Amino acid sequence: MRHRPVLALIFLLGLAAGPARAGDEAKPIVMATMLEQQNSFAGRWLRLIYTEAFQQLGVALEIRSLPAARASAEAIAGNVDGELARGYDYGAMQTALMRVPEAPLSASGAAYTRNPDIHLSNGWESLRGTNYRVDFRFGYPVIQQRLAAVLPPGSFSGVLNAQLGLRKLVVGHSDLYVDTAEVVDPMLASPEFAHAGIRQAGVLEHMPIYAYLNKKHEKLALRLSAVIRKMREGGQIEQLRQQALKE
Repeated sequence: MRHRPVLALIFLLGLAAGPARAGDEAKPIVMATMLEQQNSFAGRWLRLIYTEAFQQLGVALEIRSLPAARASAEAIAGNVDGELARGYDYGAMQTALMRVPEAPLSASGAAYTRNPDIHLSNGWESLRGTNYRVDFRFGYPVIQQRLAAVLPPGSFSGVLNAQLGLRKLVVGHSDLYVDTAEVVDPMLASPEFAHAGIRQAGVLEHMPIYAYLNKKHEKLALRLSAVIRKMREGGQIEQLRQQALKE
């Protein structure tokens, strides 16, 4: 009989601990992005936008910085719930994911060079019929597809990251490096490349940037889209842009 108070206390403690454990087990939505690898304005802006959007939805968010190719592989495998920064055509290439219909911002695909004679004023078509040696960043299947449409096989190849792409320009191992301006432009201001003579040869494409979620999150994707639209119409995305510029 003297054990009953102890058992009752254990029982009550178990009840008290139960809800806390259930809350701890609620997993956040994990989103991958390659923009966070560079200390870029676009990466800061993107993080601010989606942090606010998920807060408005009452959904916990975790953002993981991964190389572009790995971000894609992890999302397709279901090891993360989606990606934060991909173009429209990405959805046709990755059928395991669905595009969040609203794009909060846009990016510019651009080509970079050290050759003063290279000027690309007609988008991707500027590359057609040329014999330039072109590099792009692994994990960007849309850019790879665009290059394949205008250049002969063997004239373009992938590099692991933007830094390697720019270094190949510096040592003359390539004529052009293609990536997003939002990633490359901040790097050109860094000590390594500030005096390397690299310049933008031309903007190849302006593209809206979408989040993608695993298809099991279809309802969340639609709710997130509605929040992004509301944030844009209410001027909140512009406010976050100003905040990202100041950081």
